[in-house]
Amino acid sequence: MSVVVWGWIFLVGYTAMMLALGVVGMRRTKSSDDFATARGAYGGLVLGLSYMAMVASGSTFLGIPGLAYESGFKAGYYPMLYPIGIYLGTMLVVRHMKRLGDRLHSQTVPDFLGDIYRSPVLRAIAALISLFLIYYVMAQLAASGQMFETILGIPYNVGVWVAIGIVMVYMIMGGSHSDIITDAIQGLFMLVVAAFVIVAFLVGAGVEGFGPAAVNDALPAKMQWDVHTDPANPTFSSWWVIVLLLIAHFGFFTLPHLGNKFFALRGTGQARKFVLMSSIVGLAVGFLFLGGVLGRAMGIEDIHPDAVIPSMLTALLPAWTAALLSVAVLSAIISTTDGLLMSISQLAANDLYRKTWIPWRGKDPESPQVDKRALLIGRIGIVVAGVVAGIAVYSPPELLSILLWVGIGGIIATLSGPMFLAIFWRRRANKTGAIAGGLLTFAFYFFIHLGPQFGMYEGFYPFNQNPFASTGVACILGIVLCAGISLLGKPLPADHLAMLDQAESGDERDGAAGDAAHRAKAG
Repeated sequence: MSVVVWGWIFLVGYTAMMLALGVVGMRRTKSSDDFATARGAYGGLVLGLSYMAMVASGSTFLGIPGLAYESGFKAGYYPMLYPIGIYLGTMLVVRHMKRLGDRLHSQTVPDFLGDIYRSPVLRAIAALISLFLIYYVMAQLAASGQMFETILGIPYNVGVWVAIGIVMVYMIMGGSHSDIITDAIQGLFMLVVAAFVIVAFLVGAGVEGFGPAAVNDALPAKMQWDVHTDPANPTFSSWWVIVLLLIAHFGFFTLPHLGNKFFALRGTGQARKFVLMSSIVGLAVGFLFLGGVLGRAMGIEDIHPDAVIPSMLTALLPAWTAALLSVAVLSAIISTTDGLLMSISQLAANDLYRKTWIPWRGKDPESPQVDKRALLIGRIGIVVAGVVAGIAVYSPPELLSILLWVGIGGIIATLSGPMFLAIFWRRRANKTGAIAGGLLTFAFYFFIHLGPQFGMYEGFYPFNQNPFASTGVACILGIVLCAGISLLGKPLPADHLAMLDQAESGDERDGAAGDAAHRAKAG
C-alpha cells in the first residue's frame, strides 16, 4: 500500500484515540474552572510532557526545519537557544505562579495579572492583547494543511478544515483535561519522530558517505557548519541578533496557552519534575532542525520549505513507516492548536465575560449561573476561534515560524514586564506601572516590527524582519518601563501583599490547598 493509504489508516486510528481521550476529559469536567485549568489534577511528569508538546508546535516540526532547509546549519541557533530561554523562564516562575494562582483562584495569565495587581483594567488589556494568539492558531492550521496535502494527497485548504474539526470535537467535550491528556500522548509521538531524524542525520542517510561530515559536505558552502551568521538573513544577521533570540523566549510562559498549565500542577512540589521533564524532552525535539539540513543535503527539491520533514520521511522510509511518523508530526501540530483554542476561548469566557463584564454590571462573578454561562461561552469560543483562523489561512503562508511570531511577539513583549515584576518585585510594583509600561512596550514592538510586517512603512533592519530581535529588545524595555513607572506610584495594599507573601504551606506543596479551594468553588 502507498503512503497515502497508510496515512489515512493511521489518521483514522489517531482521531479515534483523540476522541476517546476527549470523552475522558469530558467526564472530569464539572465546572468552568475544570474546563479552563484542570486545577491541581496532574503530576509533574505528565504535565511536563504535555507542556513540551504545546511548546513544540508546527514551527518546530515544519517551520524550523524549513529555515534549516533554506539556511543550513546556522538555523540551528534557533532551536538550540529557544528551549534554553523558554525552560529557564519556566523554571524561574512556575512554582510562584502555581502558588499565587491557587491563592487568587486565577484561571488565565491575564486573570493572574489582574488578580495580582487588583486591576480589572489590566486584566482586560492583557486579554485583548492576548487575542494575538489567533496568529499562532493560523500558523498551526497552515502547518496542518501542508501535512495533509503532503501525506494524504488532499488539498491544503481541505486539510485545514479537517484539522479544525478533529480539534474542536475533543476540546469542546473536555476542555483543559482533554488538552493536557491528548498533548501528553502526542508528546510521546513527537519524541519518536525526533529520535528518527537525529539517527538519520548521524548516519548520513540518503547522502554519499557516512555521518554528519558527509551531510555537511553535501551542502552549499554558505550552509555548512562553519558559517554562523549571514548579514543578508535578518534572523541570523549578527551575533547580537542571535543573543536576542534567546532573550525573546524568556517570557514565553506569558502566553496564555502555556502559563495557564501551571495551575494544573498537583501542588508546587511537582514543579521540579515538571521542569525536568519538559526541558529534557524539549531540548531533544529541538534537534529536528537537522531534518531540514539533511533534506537539503539529500537533494530534495521542488517543495515548500516547511514540507521538508514529511518529504524526507517519504524518501527514506517504507510507506507504512513514513505514514506513521508523518501522522506523528501532525499530532505535534494539533497538540499546540488545541491549547491555543482553549486559551482564546477563556480570554472571552473568563477574562472578558466573567471577570470584566459581570462585575461591571454589578453582578456576582462567582454565581452558579455565571459559571454555567462561562462554560458555554468557552465551548462556543473554541468554535469561533477555529473558524476565524481557518478562514484566515485559506492560502498557505510563506514560513510558519515567522507568521507564528507576528502573534506571540506582541504578547510576550507586552506582558513580560508586568509578569516578572508581579513575581519578583511586587512590593514596589503597581497597576499604573504594569498598565503604562505594558502599553508603551506594545507600542514600541508595533513600531519596530508589526508596523513594517503589516506594510505600513519600511522600518529598520533587522527589526522590521526579525520578530525575535524585536521581542528581545521589547522584553528588556518592558521590564525597565514597568519598574520605572511603578516607582512614581503607590505600592499595592499591605494586606494584599501580606497574603501573597505568606510562606508556602505543606498543603500548597502537595496540592491539598488547591483541592480544597476547588471543592469549595464547585460546591
